Amino acid sequence: MFGRGSVELNPRKFWSWFASEAQGISNALEALQRGEADAEWAICAINDRIRRFDNTLEADVVLTLEGACQMTILGEPRSVSLLLDAAPRLPGWRFSTRAALTDPRRVPFRTAPRPSLDVLAGPISDVYDAYAH
Repeated sequence: MFGRGSVELNPRKFWSWFASEAQGISNALEALQRGEADAEWAICAINDRIRRFDNTLEADVVLTLEGACQMTILGEPRSVSLLLDAAPRLPGWRFSTRAALTDPRRVPFRTAPRPSLDVLAGPISDVYDAYAH
């Protein structure tokens, strides 16, 4: 009678979903880093799903310089601990709390490099001669 709707009280349900989506999310982050695609859908999907476990939680995903995907989970400490304790080992992925994320060389997925505007300007149309003096 009083259904829980889309609430998932078991952290393994989130990790089961995440394990099936991890490769696609990783590919989206790499494409974003190259400036080829938008990965907003990836972080939205993770946060929609993680909030089914606890609506105080939020995830941030970055691609480190070593090429690993780093997911940081923020929110109510007890829920964060429960979720991280149940995290699987996935190749190319690391999971942590904000305190563990201290590497300043990471590339935040929301601010990954964009293609140069020089590409949009087109080829150089004028000819210039250079002379050595």
